[in-house]
Amino acid sequence: MSQSQPAQLDVVEASEANVPSLSTIVARAFHPSNAYIKKVLPDTSALRTWWSTIFTDEIKDTKTHLLIAVDDDTVVGLLSLRQMAADAGGAGSWGLYELTPDHDVEGYKAMIDSMGEHRERLMLGRPHYLIQLFGVDAAYAGRRIGQKLLARACDIADAAGLDTFVQANGNARAFYEKQEFVVQGKETMPGDEYVEYMLVRPGRN
Repeated sequence: MSQSQPAQLDVVEASEANVPSLSTIVARAFHPSNAYIKKVLPDTSALRTWWSTIFTDEIKDTKTHLLIAVDDDTVVGLLSLRQMAADAGGAGSWGLYELTPDHDVEGYKAMIDSMGEHRERLMLGRPHYLIQLFGVDAAYAGRRIGQKLLARACDIADAAGLDTFVQANGNARAFYEKQEFVVQGKETMPGDEYVEYMLVRPGRN
């Protein structure tokens, strides 16, 4: 579809037919503007296989909503929303998969350790949702795809009456605050003065 004539893209739940495109969405969404993510999660054959495994599992997981926007057959935005039990530790899916030789292990560990530690500090003791991954293809900026994905995630959380936790990079802080997420902490990742913010949105009944 020509981007000179943009169409409204609906938010749907991903299927296994979307996995090949999903395997490259992190690179398309983050690498053009986020050097830290590009270093930690490079776009290689090994990483694409790794992503394919994760997304296939998430599609099958009844506790996870893998929300996507698709243009033709290409996934151009996604949001992974996982329901967490009151006593669940860790960083959702991210601690469950063996890393490839192409990962930057130090940078990856810093991200998931931070997510797990802050989520446990803020959320343990009550069930809640975790936004595990959220990104929009950089070529589709300005199409309000991110707003639609996040609004759908908030609707799911509100229907369940549950709070939502997210660890987001500094550039996304204001975007989340517009959806009533509140900053609860921040942490600088190693090496690049790259800041991650911890935000929580109370569930609406």
